[in-house]
Amino acid sequence: MVPHTVIISRINPYKRLIMNAHGFFSKLFDFTFKEFITLQIVKYLYIIGLVFAGISALGFAGAGISDLRYDVIAGLVKIVLSPFAFVLTAILIRLVLEALVATFRIAENTTKIVENQENKGL
Repeated sequence: MVPHTVIISRINPYKRLIMNAHGFFSKLFDFTFKEFITLQIVKYLYIIGLVFAGISALGFAGAGISDLRYDVIAGLVKIVLSPFAFVLTAILIRLVLEALVATFRIAENTTKIVENQENKGL
């Protein structure tokens, strides 16, 4: 016989998924902007940014390959620098998103501090 707690632990991830989807859409259509969705979608923004950086680096390398016919040195430089362009773009995207997340976490923590101060004052 399966213990009751095991059954609950099997059901909880599904309930959590449904509640997260409900929470996301309620935050998305919250016109008071008291809840932030940025922290929930930042990982997807990072993936999109990395895909963009990869496509850009491939385009840069492709331009280098096409330049090999006319100017060998310029073509080789573009081919060699394309991985560095990818890494630098990925670092820049990561820094921007980390700054964004830090800003939103500061805002959330400041809101919590104000609420705690108001509750202590009552």
